[in-house]
Amino acid sequence: MFTRLPIVIVGLSFGQHILRWFHESDAVQYFQLVGVSDLRQSLAAEVAAQYGVRAYSSLEEVLRDDSVAVVGLYTAPFGRAQLLRDILRAGKDVMTTKPFELDADEAGLVLEEARRLNRVIHLNSPSQEPTQDIRCIGNWVDKHGLGKLISARGEVWASYFEDEDGSWMDDAMLCPGGVMMRLGIYLINDILRLAGPVDQINLISSRVRTGRPTPDIARRTLTGRSGYIASVYASFCIEDGDRYSNGLVLNYENGTIYRNIGETCPVPKQDHAHLALVLGDEHGRRVAETADFYEISGVYQWENLYHSIINRTPVSDEYARMITEGVKILSSMAGALVEA
Repeated sequence: MFTRLPIVIVGLSFGQHILRWFHESDAVQYFQLVGVSDLRQSLAAEVAAQYGVRAYSSLEEVLRDDSVAVVGLYTAPFGRAQLLRDILRAGKDVMTTKPFELDADEAGLVLEEARRLNRVIHLNSPSQEPTQDIRCIGNWVDKHGLGKLISARGEVWASYFEDEDGSWMDDAMLCPGGVMMRLGIYLINDILRLAGPVDQINLISSRVRTGRPTPDIARRTLTGRSGYIASVYASFCIEDGDRYSNGLVLNYENGTIYRNIGETCPVPKQDHAHLALVLGDEHGRRVAETADFYEISGVYQWENLYHSIINRTPVSDEYARMITEGVKILSSMAGALVEA
């Protein structure tokens, strides 16, 4: 039986979704929700009453409460590094969300401070540990001698009908690439984890129908230091039953791995990954292995967070590198935008 750690969720625009997922997941085994906070006091009071917890008037009030061990920070990404510093310096650990920050230098500095203070920061993308599907892909590469990654192609879409509301999602500098930042980042982080750092980055984008001024269709191309070429496509304009499937094709020297791709693939449920490994030999094409997992890009690894806090396991150099590399790619979109 675990001694649950008290947690407060801060930022309820997205935090309300987190609260629903929180109570439907294993998070409740490890953390006890004790409060919520939002700048909109009426919203905080409403959500607090719904869950029977305390409504904090501000992050500062949360940080003054010594009984709170963990903060779930779900505010907008710009300037998040300073909020994280405040939390860390108050002696609390953090679960937050993608994108971690919009300034790569600030991201690196706050992660270094977390290590120096022996505090824990985790987020959902990149997750602290590879998800089950990513671990399986690595195992197949070794087991079947697939060799070097040659190319990777990721695609994700959904159907959104949004209106301009003056939020950070309407600002091209605060939400660079629009849909690429909000949906495509999961695939970008998967590719970085599987293939390593990139040297060249390009973005092409367009806006078809959503009411926001930021792009609702985008494609990002990446050239890796090892020579691989990758592309990620994201759209808010498609409804076909395959929303959020995070499809991925990985072409290696000696085989190809597919995740949630193709009309013969089982219709993916959210957080579901169907993998297939295709090899060729003297007899032609064959599906060598398949696997299914209910963990994919973007999941919140609450159990990992809990054990990292209990064991005082700080952010590793590798995890910090993956986080900052993703932030660099996102921040580059503001300056590298090419309108279709």
